[in-house]
Amino acid sequence: MLYFIRPTRLKTLLCCITTWVVLNGAGLTRASADEAVLALAQAERLAGDRDALGQSISARAQALRHQSVADGQLSDPRFKLGAVNFPVDSFARGQEPMTQLQFGVQQTFPRGHTLRYSRSRTSAMAGVETARVAERKLSVLRSVRKAYLELYFQLQNEKILAEHERLFSRLLDVTQRQYAVGRDNQHDVLLAQLELSLLQDRRAEIAGLKEAAVVQLSKWIGAQYAVLPLPDEQPVLPAIPALDGIITDLSRHPLILAHDHTIDASRYQVSIAEEQYKPGWSIDVTYSERTGSDLQGGGREDFLSAMVLMDIPLFTGQRQDKRVLAGRQRHLAAKFARTDQLRELARQAGRIHASWRQLGKRYEFYESHTSIEAQQNADTTLKAYRNDVADFTTLMRARLLELNTRLAMIRLSVDRAKVQSDLLYFVGDEQ
Repeated sequence: MLYFIRPTRLKTLLCCITTWVVLNGAGLTRASADEAVLALAQAERLAGDRDALGQSISARAQALRHQSVADGQLSDPRFKLGAVNFPVDSFARGQEPMTQLQFGVQQTFPRGHTLRYSRSRTSAMAGVETARVAERKLSVLRSVRKAYLELYFQLQNEKILAEHERLFSRLLDVTQRQYAVGRDNQHDVLLAQLELSLLQDRRAEIAGLKEAAVVQLSKWIGAQYAVLPLPDEQPVLPAIPALDGIITDLSRHPLILAHDHTIDASRYQVSIAEEQYKPGWSIDVTYSERTGSDLQGGGREDFLSAMVLMDIPLFTGQRQDKRVLAGRQRHLAAKFARTDQLRELARQAGRIHASWRQLGKRYEFYESHTSIEAQQNADTTLKAYRNDVADFTTLMRARLLELNTRLAMIRLSVDRAKVQSDLLYFVGDEQ
């Protein structure tokens, strides 16, 4: 029995299935379309899965691992097939005793331990790319966290401004009613209208900043996920260790590990250059087939030849010596580059850690003093205005001060979290 589905119902069903697949593939948990939210951990996972540059570096690392195996192998043997000493008058194989058909194999052996060092050098180069993969993951985590936090701030900013816009709309209604009965003057009405217009302008500005933040986050996780709502709570990032511990552990940072592998590769290159003072070897084994008869009428015997060829480095001044000197200088340069990178990371970590601590102190002061005082000032001013003790201008100023304090406090919290994201890059967090 066949069942037919109407096209409209089929389209709805397909849309539901597609939405379910997309959301579950991204790891988003939800009960319905209106309840879907994008957590920071989900954004981090999406960014890691979409990072094309990181995948490119990983592919290069894998390619070098395969290449290192090939670099440690002997070159392919050479097969030799030839005709020797054929008489040009008849080209008959049995006419002359030295006429031969030769079959041979040649194998070349590089100088000293060149193959072993070549494999180790390429393996070290693969280690450089592997360290770059780890550094790229840290860099992507830092970028997506900062983009996510900036979008979170703009959304909270928009939400707070919307609350105050509704409040100022009510204040405008109050002043208009009081002006109508002669209690307030026209100045209060105009002031309320002006402040409401300024708030609306700020909301329009925030809308533009929010769109820019969405675009920035879309770069990492895709536009279809960047437009999802965020949780109301600010995300909590992993804890930061003491500065001394961060600086001590910088030697294990992927950037430094990449330099370590570069130093190893340059050291193996020096070893390869030093091996060039040793002779190289080749072996040649040839079987020669002869036809015809000897003087006694018997068949001619075949020949078997074996040769060893050796190249001797006699004039090394302009070749081997210079290559060794060049390799040693590259090795020294790699060491200096590592030292400079380690110092630069320590400097950046110290500067960012100081900024993180100062932002923490400022946030704690806002939380324990400034925000409480601004709220108390707004509440007492409202009571005074209701009792005709304070004028409308004072009330508006108090409300604006409370608004700006709330926004400044959120800005401090988000900025500190963004600086914490920078510090986590030095810590090596990949959670």
